Amino acid sequence: MIGSPITPQGIRVIERKRGIGKVEVEVKNMQSDKDREEDMDRLSDLPDFVLLHIMKFMSMKHAVQTCVLSKRWKELWKRLTNLALHSSDFADLAHFSKFLSWVLSNRDSSISLHSLDLRRKGCIDHELLDMIMGYAVSHDVQQLAIEVNLNVKFGFKLHPSIFSCKSLTFLKLSIWAVPWMTELPSSLPLPALKSLHLEHVTLTAGEGDCAEPFSTCHVLNTLVLDRCNLHHGAKFLCICNSNLSSLTIGSTTQETPYKFVLSTPNLRSLSVMRDPIHQLSACDLSFLEQVNIDVEAYFNAHFQRTHLALISLLQVLADYVKTMILSSSTLKILNGLSTSGSMITQIPCFVQLKSLKLKMKSSSSISDEGVSRIVEYLLKKCPLAKVDVINCRE
Repeated sequence: MIGSPITPQGIRVIERKRGIGKVEVEVKNMQSDKDREEDMDRLSDLPDFVLLHIMKFMSMKHAVQTCVLSKRWKELWKRLTNLALHSSDFADLAHFSKFLSWVLSNRDSSISLHSLDLRRKGCIDHELLDMIMGYAVSHDVQQLAIEVNLNVKFGFKLHPSIFSCKSLTFLKLSIWAVPWMTELPSSLPLPALKSLHLEHVTLTAGEGDCAEPFSTCHVLNTLVLDRCNLHHGAKFLCICNSNLSSLTIGSTTQETPYKFVLSTPNLRSLSVMRDPIHQLSACDLSFLEQVNIDVEAYFNAHFQRTHLALISLLQVLADYVKTMILSSSTLKILNGLSTSGSMITQIPCFVQLKSLKLKMKSSSSISDEGVSRIVEYLLKKCPLAKVDVINCRE
């Protein structure tokens, strides 16, 4: 075997003779152990705050694994303030649960948490979830995202301290519980909360038939509600918040739709997604700038109800909205209205609308003629609006 000199890139070309007149050329990385140690030393020479910032972009599993690199790294992960706890990094729930308990037990408990992101596609034990939430609150977590499935008994309630945590600025709860949805308390006294995303939870009324959980979130700016139900007996969800600027309303899994009552004088952006079977009323939306409507009727039985709900929504917004974005599925519903006799005439005039944007998907089943017909009709209702067509990927 004949070795050629090492190239400037640290690559040695090696020739092996196999049989008469046959030569195979193989390329190998010949970077020496000393070179690798020097590279590692250069990385380890960086300040702690730089290394911790780099580790912030790793999953927690990979961040913990850095402890084997050298003594310099052994204790470093324990000072992380951003914990990304994702079950996709583990073979099964048992290994995931054991890892979570170990991390929380060995992390430096004197350091506050900036963020904790827990994701588990399969079911997670509710005692483990309680432990994680309790740890987050006791370490002054600022951003908390929980996306899990639960197998729980009726009446299960999340760790109560999470709903009075004074340090929280961002909270996302997406909790699919089988067979019952997880109940939230009737009031959410979260004084620092700016952004709240709730999915697959049940909202509770204090007294009577009206739930009003958000009035105690005094600095809340962004609210997302998707697939949320009201506790039995409640008929109204009152979103009463003078600071709220952005609101997204999704569908519900509740058979009987409930009514949204908006008392949000500073609301600037409203998005209504999927099945618009909710009724909506509002006192004052004078600051409303943009409305995004992306809805569809999933079942034939809902067509009539969807038509009426969409018309009702447009009538509530007509006097305020300046920019309106309609999806291709929304246009399809409006096109169906045009064949429903006088129902299309119930679409209101949009007196302040300046921009009408149509988001078209290539898979949309509405024809170009149908789009043109609806646009022509809408322009009669909003003569000051400019129309833009946006072609979207799926």
